[in-house]
Amino acid sequence: MNIFLENIYNLSFFFNTGIGIFSFVCIYILVVIFLLPASWLSLLSGFLYGSYLGSTIVFISACIGASAAFFVSKSVFAKKLKTLFSRYPKLSVMEKVVEKGGLKLIFLARLSPLFPFSILNYFYGLNNVKFRDFAIGLLGIIPGTFLYCSIGSLAKSLQELKNVQSPNNLYMTIVGVVSTFLVVYFSAKYSREYFENS
Repeated sequence: MNIFLENIYNLSFFFNTGIGIFSFVCIYILVVIFLLPASWLSLLSGFLYGSYLGSTIVFISACIGASAAFFVSKSVFAKKLKTLFSRYPKLSVMEKVVEKGGLKLIFLARLSPLFPFSILNYFYGLNNVKFRDFAIGLLGIIPGTFLYCSIGSLAKSLQELKNVQSPNNLYMTIVGVVSTFLVVYFSAKYSREYFENS
């Protein structure tokens, strides 16, 4: 038991060094790129670094990982999708909706917990989304990031952190419901306009 606790202490100590923080950032970036769930890392960041520093580290890491996924998607997969769109014109509706919605839809989707963060990065890369809008839209992850890191900062040990459930906050629930509704509303609106004009 003492050896186990000592290993946990050493691990926590390592991640609080310069190289440890850099390692954490790299791990987070890879998790985002490879479409793995990152919420547990956000909780861990809060546990290791506290609410504010932890949120900053997660936000920077998530932005780097998201940008890398966006450019990989745009350079590798976008051309194949264009070919698919040319064969099935109705699929292009999705692209037109995202293009017309622009920053508004991107930001609202980031606020909504219904849309997985990592998948959205690749999805936007497949569409005619400007990187500027993509990058600004990442500001929408700040509330959720801070909530996860704040919950993680309350844990007194890794064992306690392991038992932490996904945060369920009234404010975040309201934001999530409203943003999801608006994404659906604007998507339906832009889809209708597309069909009316085509």
